[in-house]
Amino acid sequence: MLLCIILFFIPFYIEGYYEFTHKPKYKFTITYLFGLIKKEIDSNNRLVVVNNERNKSTLDLIENIQYFIHKGKIEKLYLKINIGLKDPAILGIMIGVVWAITNTILAYFFKSDEMDKIKELDVQVVPLFNSEVFELFFLCIIKVNLVYIIIAYIRFLKTRKGGDSIARASYRGVNENYNE
Repeated sequence: MLLCIILFFIPFYIEGYYEFTHKPKYKFTITYLFGLIKKEIDSNNRLVVVNNERNKSTLDLIENIQYFIHKGKIEKLYLKINIGLKDPAILGIMIGVVWAITNTILAYFFKSDEMDKIKELDVQVVPLFNSEVFELFFLCIIKVNLVYIIIAYIRFLKTRKGGDSIARASYRGVNENYNE
């Protein structure tokens, strides 16, 4: 019993890497028990999930990501965006727009005190003059306990199955809410 309790509180490390250059690449690594158990999913061996309810599944994914961010601890967050244009005036405007979008996305996922708790935080938008290029590099390492992963999985199954937060009997009579 003590071993099970200890296993619940040993952290998982979830590492996500995404690179958009000439060909998009991604790699997700989940590490448990100090590296003894390791699972990798990358762009070479893709995991394809077909879902007709795309908008609902995207919202569920965003909610689960926010849950992991709030319950876990972000060890490292690295984001580098390289933008290059021939015209420096348009490049300056584009850099400002990209900074605004980046800050909006980070503010959506993080609270201000959570940004201060990140050990390694590096966000860059780099202008490249006299070249037509757009590159994005993203790396995030999250440390989360097994308990929170199980809770997130139960929440995911509940929303996927269509369960309600208020359960009622299958046969409801006229006086179902005891209104007399």
